[in-house]
Amino acid sequence: MAQELVQLQPRQKVDKWAIVRKLGEGGFGAVYKVSDPSGEYALKVEGVSEAIQVLKMEVFVLNELAQRGGRHFCKIYDKGRFGTFNYVVMTLVGKSLQDLRKEGPGGHMSLGTAVSVGIQSLEALEDLHSIGYLHRDVKPGNYTIGRVELRELRKVYVLDFGMCRKFTNEQGVIRKPRQAAGFRGTVRYAPISCHLQRELCRKDDVETWLYQQVELTTGNLPWKNIQDMNQVGEYKKKCRNQPFVAELFAGCPPIYESVMRLCDNYKYYDAPDYVKIYGMMRTIFAQGVPEFPYDWEKN
Repeated sequence: MAQELVQLQPRQKVDKWAIVRKLGEGGFGAVYKVSDPSGEYALKVEGVSEAIQVLKMEVFVLNELAQRGGRHFCKIYDKGRFGTFNYVVMTLVGKSLQDLRKEGPGGHMSLGTAVSVGIQSLEALEDLHSIGYLHRDVKPGNYTIGRVELRELRKVYVLDFGMCRKFTNEQGVIRKPRQAAGFRGTVRYAPISCHLQRELCRKDDVETWLYQQVELTTGNLPWKNIQDMNQVGEYKKKCRNQPFVAELFAGCPPIYESVMRLCDNYKYYDAPDYVKIYGMMRTIFAQGVPEFPYDWEKN
C-alpha cells in the first residue's frame, strides 16, 4: 500500500527551516521551498516508513560528488529526521529544461542553447560516472538551470538520484552485469538496453542523453505518442537505419547522428569518450551558431 505523502503547510517549521510553499511531489515524497535567515533552499521529504528510501541514496551520491568537486550538482545544507519523515535541505534551483523547452518557440530551444545546455548535461553524467554511479533516469525534467537571483541562468544542474545504481565495487572495478534487470527510468528516453531488460552501463546514460538532446533541439521524438513500452523499444531500434534515422534527426545537425553511432559502438565495460563528444558538439558553434545568450536570457 502506498504511504501517505508528507504534507507540510506554509510557515510550518521543520527544525529551523520555515516552509514557504510546495514545489512539487513525486512517488517518494514532496519538495518544498524553505527559508532561514541565510536565504532560500529546497527541502525534500520522505516518510520514514517508505519501503525504498530514495533520500538516502540522494545524500550519499551528493556527498560523494561534493568531495570530488562535481560541477552540476546541488549542495546539501542539512539533513535529519523530523516526526514521521526524513528530510534533506539542498540548493534551490530554477526551472527544468523540460519547462524551458516547452516555453520556447515551437516547443523547443534554439540550436545554440540546446547544444550548450546539452554539453553541461553530459558533463554532469561524466562526473557521476567518475564516482561509479549510473543515473538511469536522464530526462529534461531531471535537469534544471540555476536561479535568476543568483545569476545562474547559464548553469545546469542534474537532479534526482533515486534511480542511481553503483556500477563499480568497493575497489572501483566494474561489476559483472546481472542476467536480467527490470525496467528503470522513463519510457520516452530509456535506452534500448532498458527495453531489453539488460543491465545498464555508462553508454546507456549517454544514449538517453542523446534522445533528450534531440527533443531539446526539435521539440520532438518520433515515438513520443506511442504508449506501449515494447513498441517504443522497437521504434528506437529502427532508428538506427534509414528512413527512420532521418526521422529521428530531422531538424538536428548531422553531428547528432555521428554521436549516436559512436555511442552505439560502446560495449558494457567501455568508458564513453566524453571529451570527444563535447568536441563533436562544439563543432556546431564553430559553424557560426551562437552559444549565448541562452533563450531565457533574452526576455
